[in-house]
Amino acid sequence: MRYAVVGAGGIGGLLGTWMARGGCDVTFVDRRAEHVAAINEAGMHVEGVRGVYRIPVQAITPDQLGMLAPLDGVIVAVKSQDTRAALEQLLPHSTPATAFVSMQAGMNLGVFEATVGRARTIGAVPNYGGVAVGPGRLEAGFPNYIHIGELDGTFTVRLQQLQRDLSHWTPTLMTSNIVGAVWSKFVYGSQIMCTAVTDKASGEAMAALPHRRVAGALVREAMRVSDALGIRLEPFDFFDPEPYRVETNGGTEGLMFWIEHAWPRHEVFRKYGKHAFANTGSIWRWDIVFQKRASEATVFIETLAQYARQAGVDIPLNTVLLQLIQEIERGTRQMADDNFDILAAAVHEAGQALPV
Repeated sequence: MRYAVVGAGGIGGLLGTWMARGGCDVTFVDRRAEHVAAINEAGMHVEGVRGVYRIPVQAITPDQLGMLAPLDGVIVAVKSQDTRAALEQLLPHSTPATAFVSMQAGMNLGVFEATVGRARTIGAVPNYGGVAVGPGRLEAGFPNYIHIGELDGTFTVRLQQLQRDLSHWTPTLMTSNIVGAVWSKFVYGSQIMCTAVTDKASGEAMAALPHRRVAGALVREAMRVSDALGIRLEPFDFFDPEPYRVETNGGTEGLMFWIEHAWPRHEVFRKYGKHAFANTGSIWRWDIVFQKRASEATVFIETLAQYARQAGVDIPLNTVLLQLIQEIERGTRQMADDNFDILAAAVHEAGQALPV
């Protein structure tokens, strides 16, 4: 299969580079002309958890997509807010057999289905991290693994080939419940996002018990949406939905223990990273503080709100979280622990506090 990897940042860049290193036919598609030029001139420079590499790989800008037509396999690894525009650029160069893979955080499967169709969509959950730190330069964080799946739950020939090819970067597992796997990463995103309201590293922020209580309440609220929609959530290494379904004091203690001990695993990023993860401990803060760009928070929580309206569920806590992050992005609010106090007050006002 010939692959077009759309978005040569931390997720798509690492994946596509190692696929090319493993012998796959890969071409990056990225709108940053200087990034494309650097890749074509000297290959992709990668440092971080696996050491330092410079790997030859080809790249083009979106206006050159005709060079790849007809598209065979497309791995979309752009920010959630750029998904629809990227798919619309790809459509004229596709065929009914083109496979479109959502290699993204967030809930983008609905956009894929609406734009390229359910039959051409493959879901994925990239449980690894990385960032672009300059033209032709990436930093690799925790390698971890990938889940992939057809939306109808079948293990097709194309899915099996995709599993083999993605495994050049990191172990890749097929699942019959990719929708539940994507939703799990999506609802867990509320806990990840809340660490962007403070200037502390993510693990340090979650060391404070009041902060863990806020994080638990945010995820629990998001899970009310998936539960109302009948989504069966899938656990992964940083997240198990069951501890969040607390109804007793003992259950709350178990959840606090779970959150406290999940975060040190995230800190592997800081151990190996020299740039994003060493300096921020949070991909959200990397976007907001260092890249000076809007994070995915708006599209994440607005998408959650859309599903919440469909399910008849209110999400006041996540709504307040979005307001705080947007104010931080606009420069009208500082990152500080005091922002957790605002979230804690919202938990109390919503009557959603975890048992004490």
